[in-house]
This record gives sequence, C-alpha cells and structure tokens, in this order.
Amino acid sequence: MRAHVFVTDERTFPVVRDNSFYGVGVKGIPDSLGGLISENLKNPRKPYFAMLADILGTRIGDIAFLYERQKGFHGIFRVSSEPFFDPTPIGCVDKTWSLRVELECLNYFAEPVPEDYLFSTKEHEAKFWGWFYRKIQGARGVNTINPEAAEALIELLVKINGNAINKPTQMKPYPSKNRTKITLPLDQDGKAYFEDIIRAWLISNIDNPGRGDLREIFGPSEDLEWFANNIPYHVTRKNIDILCYHKNMKYTGLPLRYKFSVVELKRDTADDESVSQLIEYSKWVAGRLAGSEIETVQPILIAFDFNERARDKARNSDFSDRGITLVKYEVKHNDIFLYKESI
Repeated sequence: MRAHVFVTDERTFPVVRDNSFYGVGVKGIPDSLGGLISENLKNPRKPYFAMLADILGTRIGDIAFLYERQKGFHGIFRVSSEPFFDPTPIGCVDKTWSLRVELECLNYFAEPVPEDYLFSTKEHEAKFWGWFYRKIQGARGVNTINPEAAEALIELLVKINGNAINKPTQMKPYPSKNRTKITLPLDQDGKAYFEDIIRAWLISNIDNPGRGDLREIFGPSEDLEWFANNIPYHVTRKNIDILCYHKNMKYTGLPLRYKFSVVELKRDTADDESVSQLIEYSKWVAGRLAGSEIETVQPILIAFDFNERARDKARNSDFSDRGITLVKYEVKHNDIFLYKESI
C-alpha cells in the first residue's frame, strides 16, 4: 500500500476536502510553471524542485490522509490524478498552493485520529517512525508514509468511528480546468542542474515498466511495493534520498518483502565519503526496518561519476555479500539515463 499524509489546518482542510484536491507551495511562488523553474534555476536555495519531487512521488490510486493541525488525521481519500500545476485560487487556498493533485473520497470518517494516538503504544511508535522524524525535522506538505503506518491509520479511523458515513454533500469535483502538466528542466547535455532535479525525475519514473535501465537497477516494477524520497531517519536533518520496499508472491504464495533498496544521489563525482554515507543509511535500514537482515538491503549510489577512492571503498566494503551498486547518470535528449557500473 502506498499512502501519503497531506498537511492542512483549520482553514484549509474544509477547502481541499470539499473541492477534491491538495496542493503544496510557499509564499512568493511564481504563478506559472515556467516561472517556477526559471526562478529556482537562478536561485538554488528556493525549495521548488524539492516540492516537485514530493508531489511527483504520488500515483493515481495511492491512499491519502488529510492531517489537520491540532486536530488529527482525516480519511480515507484516494489520489485520482497525475500531479499538475494550477495557481487558481480556491476558497482560502490561494495561488501559493499551485502544485496539486486531485483527490477522491473513498470512506468518510467524521472523527479524525488524534496525533497522540500514533504514539500511544510501542507497536504504533514502531510503525509511525517516519512521521515522528518528519515532525521533529519540520513537516512538509506531502509526506509519504510506509505501508504499516497507512494500515494502522485506517485501523485507528475504524476503531474511533466504528463505520464510515456518507461523504458531506458539499464535496464536489475539482473546479478548475486551468492546469499545466509538470515537466522538469532536462534540456542540457551531461550533468543535471541540481540534485533535487535528479531526485524528482527518479521518483517520477522509478516504477516505469518500459525503462530498461531502471528495471536493471530496481528490478520488476510490479515488485515495487513502496517508494519515497527524502526519507527522514534521524532527529537531525538526515534523510535517505530514495528508499524502496520490494515484495512479491511468486514463490511463497504469500506477500514476501524480500529487499530494501537504499539510494544515495550525487549530482557531481562521488567520493569515498559518499559511499560511507550510503553504508550508514543502509545499516540503519537493516537494523530498523529489515529485522537486522543485512543481506536484504541493497545500497545504490547514483552519481555523474566516481573517483577511485569511491570505487575502492565500494569494492572493499564488507557491508553485505550483495555489494554496493554504482550507477552513473547522464542528461541527454531531454531525459536522464542510468548506467550500471562494474566495480
């Protein structure tokens, strides 16, 4: 199950609920997609490409919960469109929330799940680790949550409410037709402008069954149970660039989560410190998520190139028998291409 928590407040919650959408943005964001891209290219400190990565991580059919600050988690909703750019003001949601997806209400529960319920038991604490670290670091608008957390939220909604009720009559389809398809600036040869652009491209394409380069690195698209970008795993601002869960039923007849892919991205040439950082993240995933089964964790380093220290570090790492996968990227023909390296 892939699921997301979308952050709202007392004012914005009824607007996005009743108009069947969610959006992210910040004050001062340009009112056109071209302007957004141009401004971020000129000023790398702007957060627009990071926001694009978050919204591009959604898929039609994903579950969504609306988190209302000071109230709790509302549900259950479904993402019903691809991400798009639309600065049309709707109610109190002005043009700053211009990176949007449409939502469909699946089951409406009148009472939200209070946030303290997420940490009321050790079992719940273990499932909601991602939300805990994200809150400590500072919540984003779009927060992809792991399957166990999504299932627990649904369970809590049912326990609190008993049954879903008819959705409010004021709910209506998304009212605006003024949308622009989201594209990324990939029109130069060679190196990406920023690491956030690589992350946004990868999270947008990672499950594309037609991309042979991605399938060679991440395996069958149908086995990608869950994936997300910028995964918080520490109270400090430590984030895993991309994390994937892999699952299938081919051999056991039961769902089996058989691998975790841990991805570190570097825009430039990666060095031995990049490899060390990747190993640190992979050890955390092995201990925290994989039940200390190190062999189920696959570290992947994607970079424009690798110096000899990086290659030596990866070659000589004793993290696991799987080894560390090195992947070069290249920007050409308005796209990104990945090439698995031999070390």
